Amino acid sequence: MKNVVELNLGFSDAQNYSQRQNKEVFNSIFVRNRQLDSLLNPNVYFLVGEKGTGKTAYATYLSNNNYKETKSIINYLSATDYEKFVVLKQKNNLDLSGYVEIWKAILLLLLAKTIKDKDRRILKTSKNTIDLLNDAIDEYYLNAFSPEIISVMRVMDESDIVAGLISKHLSAKGGVKEVKSFSESRFQHNLYYIVKSFSDAFSSLKLNRNVVLFIDGIDIRPDTITYSEYLDCIRGLADAAWNLNTNLFQGVKDSTGRIRIVLLLRPDIFHSLNMQNETNKLLDNSVFLDWRTTYESYKSSDLYMVAKKILMCDQADEGFDIFEYYFPWDGSISKSKRTAFMEFLRISLSRPRDILVIMQLLKRMMEQKGMISATVFDKELFYGDDFQNKYSEYFISSLKDQLSFYYSNEDFNHFLKLFDFFDRSDFTYEEFDSCYNQFIEYILDNADDIPEFIDEKRKLLQLLYDSNLIAAVEEEGKYFHFSYREKDGARISPEVPVGEGITYRFHYGLYKKTKNGRY
Repeated sequence: MKNVVELNLGFSDAQNYSQRQNKEVFNSIFVRNRQLDSLLNPNVYFLVGEKGTGKTAYATYLSNNNYKETKSIINYLSATDYEKFVVLKQKNNLDLSGYVEIWKAILLLLLAKTIKDKDRRILKTSKNTIDLLNDAIDEYYLNAFSPEIISVMRVMDESDIVAGLISKHLSAKGGVKEVKSFSESRFQHNLYYIVKSFSDAFSSLKLNRNVVLFIDGIDIRPDTITYSEYLDCIRGLADAAWNLNTNLFQGVKDSTGRIRIVLLLRPDIFHSLNMQNETNKLLDNSVFLDWRTTYESYKSSDLYMVAKKILMCDQADEGFDIFEYYFPWDGSISKSKRTAFMEFLRISLSRPRDILVIMQLLKRMMEQKGMISATVFDKELFYGDDFQNKYSEYFISSLKDQLSFYYSNEDFNHFLKLFDFFDRSDFTYEEFDSCYNQFIEYILDNADDIPEFIDEKRKLLQLLYDSNLIAAVEEEGKYFHFSYREKDGARISPEVPVGEGITYRFHYGLYKKTKNGRY
């Protein structure tokens, strides 16, 4: 077995992992996971999971492999894409329906180019209307089309030219010399023609295998885009994808393969979309990534399997528990009988990324201390202030990524000030009320704009709960309720418990950061 500092723990970026030599190890982590097969169900249109639960990893694995005769593609939204939507809205006076049509055009064009350029084996026929439409797009792009959302957005800038080219190529097929004319001022008319042309072509397309288009990057809102503008954009995307999935692709007859669009969404963003029949869509049309486990049953969990696979990277399976080999801890330093993995669960949110970060931090600290011959991870380092501070910083950084969807950097920095008003890690509702009043005074004295989250104390408490910063404690510690543990496929936005006998406790993972080392 390798020494600790020789372990390969570096593949935290799933998007770039296909470039790594040991790609097959990363693949094996997910190929035997039940949730991967669930993604192949024909009625699944959403992949829902908290940040760090592996949404991108699943989509990347499927797009890098011909898994069970399914061809998958992944596309990423960028800040430029959102900004372009705002410009289009202002230029063409668009409402939500206009966003939906733009997204339909983008998604259909991406799928059409993928089917033509990536893998011709998925088509049953050698020549079809999709080819003619792609020929029109190639003519517009001078054969330099790049299958990215920002490239497709160019079509929106000159929709009249693109619609004219499509009409020319379709007319040539039917032997019609007259080509329809399109005006730059009639943007929505041009867009309707483009979408209808692609929709008609897809409705008669015969495929040999399934095709899935994953859309990622939805949970990143640029600072230059307001929350309301961003929400309009992704609501249009969700409506467009749902419409194409349920009305167009499901209606194709006599095709062995089917086309699907799957959106990668955090639970809170899924809830923010306010879709009709949200609960049914979550239960019937989504895969909800759930890595939760307990102290008693963790050894049989998917999360523990991922931890072992990470440690096994570039190593042979010796037939024993590799996690216990590298972490033979008995919990004696913490005066408990918790194993190392139990301690990992205690400070994490039961996400694969958290487990990986813990091991990466410990390995890096051992390298810095010159422990190059160590064969196991050092538990003293784990319980020490240095590691606990570093992990708390990671915890807060993850929180910032999550809350940046709703709030500005200035709002977030003010939000962190809230922790200064608490004297203990455990507190009652009455103590929270007192801290809330002190926090309001601070905000009024220091904030240029009043953050939305201080409107009501119950709203702020809910934010702390939604962010997994606090647990609600029942019966003097007998039951702990964390938001991420209460969520499932039927309840995506649990309310914070409030009432007699309920107290609260900050999450162990952020003790050092929020309490300045006092715990």
